[in-house]
Amino acid sequence: MQSNDLLMDDDRYKWYLLQYLELNKNAYCSIDQLGDILEISRYKLEKYLQELQEELEENHFEATVKLLETGEIEVHDLTHAIVKKMRICLVERSLSYQIFHRYVTKETSLDKQIEELHVSRSSTYRLSKRLKDQLAAEGFQLKKNQLIGDECAIRSFLFGLYYEMFNGLASPFDEEIQKQAKEVFRHLEHYLNLSLPKTKEHKLLFFVSVALIRMGKSHPIDQVYIEYEENAATDYLVKWLEGHFSLTPKEMQGEIAALLLFCQMMEVDLRQELTFIEGQEIQQAGRLVDEFLHYLAEHSRFEIHRLKEDTALVDGLLRINRRWLIYHFRETTFVTKIQRRYFQEINPKLDEMIQDFIEKIAHRGLFHSDQERNKLYYDYLFFLITQISVEELEDPVFICIDFSHGSSYNEYIQTMLSSLQSMNICYEEKLSTKTQIYLSDFLIDTLPCHQMIWKRPPTPEDWAEFGHLLLTVKGGAYE
Repeated sequence: MQSNDLLMDDDRYKWYLLQYLELNKNAYCSIDQLGDILEISRYKLEKYLQELQEELEENHFEATVKLLETGEIEVHDLTHAIVKKMRICLVERSLSYQIFHRYVTKETSLDKQIEELHVSRSSTYRLSKRLKDQLAAEGFQLKKNQLIGDECAIRSFLFGLYYEMFNGLASPFDEEIQKQAKEVFRHLEHYLNLSLPKTKEHKLLFFVSVALIRMGKSHPIDQVYIEYEENAATDYLVKWLEGHFSLTPKEMQGEIAALLLFCQMMEVDLRQELTFIEGQEIQQAGRLVDEFLHYLAEHSRFEIHRLKEDTALVDGLLRINRRWLIYHFRETTFVTKIQRRYFQEINPKLDEMIQDFIEKIAHRGLFHSDQERNKLYYDYLFFLITQISVEELEDPVFICIDFSHGSSYNEYIQTMLSSLQSMNICYEEKLSTKTQIYLSDFLIDTLPCHQMIWKRPPTPEDWAEFGHLLLTVKGGAYE
């Protein structure tokens, strides 16, 4: 179940339409193209485009979406921020979302919801049944107006869903929950001397808000992954929980452990050691780290003993695996093929290795969704790019820089190319048997390597052509 599943059908198409138009706002786009992509009629598309323009104006956004007589769609001033704000508008007015939100936060009966929302019984029952089916696909049930299932999984699911829809722009929770979450957060800031960026602050507030809602409805956490030492922060949390909920000492310990675990998995420095309990997920996380390190050593120049001795590498992979296997969060940011292709071109060897490894473990039933698998790919990719040496992972690209203007100009060009350091380039002053690209203003007919003939100075088109050739040469090494 994704956040878009909570949109009403027409608004879901509007969201897809708005998202596509923003991603392709600088390219030609026609109503016929959109009809083929979204698989809806021209009549509906014209209707959606007209309604979107009206709704952009109603919400005081300067963006415009116009359908010209030629069939071309003209887009002006449409930004990613506007698209995200518009989705919140579409979500908050959705009857599906309102039914879901009332079940989660208030555990309101369907009859009471019909009365509060002033909607027809038939449509409400239809949407409620669809919601139950969607939740069942996640392993949860709606029984007696309550969301039932593994409590850790429910909280992870709710956190991911709400954070994706509202992150940084608004809070879906009522004022009392927001007030309590901020109170807990401010005290943690004080006791743990935290200084968090806004993204981590919002994540922590959303996580605490979901926990408060679940505890308030008598759904304490049912699985503990860590043990912790008591300190001023945990003493405060015990007193705060005693003053707000009827929890047993064991349940309070579980709630505090869940909060501290989330902080560590979000790389918040708690200034205290947490001891992981050797359960199934924790053991699996360790085995996968060992398996990946052996896979990395087999497919690169790294030696296995050096990889295992690299504590930053091992600890980082452990954190990624634990976060994945405990929370099963899903990737919602890097989702398009164009985004994936960019990383494939820049880091072909690393991309190939990570994809092969994930494919290798995919049949073990560890992934709950494709989005989750996508998130693991990017978590591994971004972490490994910062941790391992590209020189030991892949062969360099040999480039001979040889301009008529002389050595100083050659050095200037090499300096200009320094931004491409992550692509593992080896520069040569003279042609050799290793040369793959000859970069010059001088054309030689019989060279056995690629030639790139530049103007002096190189134009933006020259740079773009060189970048394309470099990606071609790098990609060709792994085909």
